[in-house]
Amino acid sequence: MATIQVREYNLERTLGAIRSSGPSTTSELTRATGLSRPSINSLVSELVRLGWVDVVEPVLDGQGGRPPQRFAFRSRAGLLVGLDIGVHRISVLLADLDGGVLVEHQVAVDPALAPPERLEAIDRTLGEALAEHGASPHDVWAVGAAVTGPVDATGRTSLFSPLPGWTDVDLVGHLATTFPCPVRVENDVKLALLAEHAWGAAQGADDVVYILAGLRTGAAAFVNGVLVKGHAGAAGEIGRLPVVRWKKAIGILRGDHAGDDDLDVDATAAATTFETARRGDPGARRLVREYARAVATGASALVLTLDPEVVVLGGGSTPWAELWVPEFSAMVGRSVIRMPDVRVSTLGGDHVARGAVRLAMSEVESSHLTGEIRPARARASDADESLAQPVTT
Repeated sequence: MATIQVREYNLERTLGAIRSSGPSTTSELTRATGLSRPSINSLVSELVRLGWVDVVEPVLDGQGGRPPQRFAFRSRAGLLVGLDIGVHRISVLLADLDGGVLVEHQVAVDPALAPPERLEAIDRTLGEALAEHGASPHDVWAVGAAVTGPVDATGRTSLFSPLPGWTDVDLVGHLATTFPCPVRVENDVKLALLAEHAWGAAQGADDVVYILAGLRTGAAAFVNGVLVKGHAGAAGEIGRLPVVRWKKAIGILRGDHAGDDDLDVDATAAATTFETARRGDPGARRLVREYARAVATGASALVLTLDPEVVVLGGGSTPWAELWVPEFSAMVGRSVIRMPDVRVSTLGGDHVARGAVRLAMSEVESSHLTGEIRPARARASDADESLAQPVTT
């Protein structure tokens, strides 16, 4: 039994080295893992047989001699779905098993849409994304979905949601009727942080506060490398406190201080204020400074509570970061004991859907790539390519 466990551990290490480093030679894998060359050859052959690794045949360079084979993770073995269900739009990303985006599809929806109509729009958008890639639901290995509001262990937003009637929706059950694979649902701000930790401004940091600054203002946190969820999924909902002013933040930019629970919040008005401030208008600059201070109030409370290494700012206000982030940072700095590093997201508008992809990736990693490495399931169109190729030294 011990020998089998060591073998599985070494398979996991070797596959992890290939995934993290990209196409690798036997010598590179030997250095990365500390295992012997014969062991690596045996392990790679097993990973090829299981369908997780492709042999990348060497290309002759005309210099004499044969370049070594390289071994690459077979990310095309399956598909992942990242779904972002927002108040104003639905976004779908179709990705490979390494999170590489293959298809991006989105549609604008009426903020007041009732659950049946919103679910119908979700199904339609998912179908269009799959059709664009020539895939079916059976090609999908895991689905990650993002929704607004605290998400409990069942995937429901039973406490509250800005989506009309959504607290009674069983999204996991609905998606399971289409996809014969695991479906996981999480809060959108928490998934934005997952994306930042995997591919964005929070890479390499274990203690992070993420602030979503856009039509809504929200927060999520990593502590010791673990996403903080809370007992019922409501961790980070500090904006519910009126004194924090996050509900009023986007309204400040419109000059009316409306709360962000208003489904008719106009992004155009906020963008106009930012652009007017960029041109130097004193009144617009004053509103932007006030907005920055409102966002900083809640951020300061989180920094004092969690003492993060990094604060990441994301969301719809980041294209104008140079106008408000300096004021934000100055106010946080005056309020906290130790000032964290403040970073602005560069992931773009699909950051929440990318976090949903990362959630789906973690499902595949835990079920197939941790402990006992399970065989990959190939798409029918890849059947011929999935045959094990010989590994040479």
